[in-house]
Amino acid sequence: MKRILFCVVLALGGCGTAPESLYGWGSFPQQTYLMYSAPGKALPSEQIIQLESELEKSRAKSLAVPPGLYAHLGLMYLQINNAQKAGEYFQLERQVYPESTVLMDRILKKMNMKSEPPQS
Repeated sequence: MKRILFCVVLALGGCGTAPESLYGWGSFPQQTYLMYSAPGKALPSEQIIQLESELEKSRAKSLAVPPGLYAHLGLMYLQINNAQKAGEYFQLERQVYPESTVLMDRILKKMNMKSEPPQS
């Protein structure tokens, strides 16, 4: 009887703790949702400040940066015409998440096409 009671207590005790997240999501999902649902409320400059802050918090807690965050930051920098910083974040997304290589390479290629002067 004691053995059964011990197993039940042990099993229920394990259910009470929430698993730790591998990623430091922070406000990234909310920022992304807001950007698409109410674009006027999610200005790129404000998102940059918020997401850069989330990056620092994730690093401080030794949590991994969630997939897509670097790419999203790159997009925000591109929207405020900072192509250099955007390219850095797109390359970082490609390095950290190799499965995004094809998409990031396409974006970087289009960025390079825009920045090159027209050939005569």
